Amino acid sequence: MVTRRKRKSTSLKGLGVKFGATVRKRYGAVYRILKKHRKCPSCGSKRFSRIALGIWHCPKCHFKVASGAYDISTQAM
Repeated sequence: MVTRRKRKSTSLKGLGVKFGATVRKRYGAVYRILKKHRKCPSCGSKRFSRIALGIWHCPKCHFKVASGAYDISTQAM
């Protein structure tokens, strides 16, 4: 019996061949930074996440801070 190969799923949905490799690489870098798990600066919980563009929130201690769009630190990439 023939075994079929499973295709590796990618987290970069919606970016096909027409956008080019450079754009996909840049988008991938930003997307990985946005989705990584972070610790809350106030209580240390690992549930710290973005709720809107530039607004970060911890649901455990209700700490809210305005910062960068994709990361808490506003350093250049």
